[in-house]
Amino acid sequence: MKLGMPTLVEFAGLEDNLELCRRLDLDFVEVNMNLPVCNPEATGHGELLRLKRQYGVDLTVHLPEELDLGSIHGSIRQGHVQRCREAIDWASRAEIGLLNLHLNPGIYFTLPDRKVWIYEAHQETFLANLAASYSELYSYAKEKSVLLCIENACNFHLPFIRNALDRLAAFEEFTLTWDVGHDAKTGFAEGPVFAAYPERLKHMHLHDFDGKQDHARLYTGLVPVNDRLALAESKGIRVVVEVKTSQALEASIHSIRMNFPLKE
Repeated sequence: MKLGMPTLVEFAGLEDNLELCRRLDLDFVEVNMNLPVCNPEATGHGELLRLKRQYGVDLTVHLPEELDLGSIHGSIRQGHVQRCREAIDWASRAEIGLLNLHLNPGIYFTLPDRKVWIYEAHQETFLANLAASYSELYSYAKEKSVLLCIENACNFHLPFIRNALDRLAAFEEFTLTWDVGHDAKTGFAEGPVFAAYPERLKHMHLHDFDGKQDHARLYTGLVPVNDRLALAESKGIRVVVEVKTSQALEASIHSIRMNFPLKE
């Protein structure tokens, strides 16, 4: 198991994050492409390699959250696929082996008595579009020796999203990120997906949920932190301690080291 941290918005640049990662004796930083500095145009693969070597830490990548690989609009969908291809190539050249992304549920219409998700109402179109996008991306990622891990974003319990995951599971390259805080936020309704595909779990986002605050400091809420760490350790996967400030991160790392016997 390797412990890492997210890119923190309080820092102006990527290098400050790597410096904190080294100071906390963590293994990696998850480069978040939602931030302007964390994309191929702003920070080339050569700079990522230099930073990795200078600070002695590894990197993973979090793809932009607005990506919609099942979009009903062909030009939008292809644009998002192309951005993923660019990110895969960028990561591969920087010797980064894992990219994390969300499965976008699209939009919903609010009726007097219920929500109507457009992708659920037009599910076969959504599933076909999604499968076509992932078929292309899984093939390209495999060629570049990169994993694409789909993260639960409080939507894995939606029936049409579960159907999408079951469809994507037909690809041998299908892998998952378990965000255990998001799972707790849904009342642990997302856990059954990971129970159904235990061999596909390759990455973890670890934060707490106290009933109100998401991305809360570890050991302050509902998440069985030690159980999740033990699972990650048994599988030898990376764990992003995904709290959002340096203060919460330092406190969470200290709590892990006080409460969980990390193996060398």
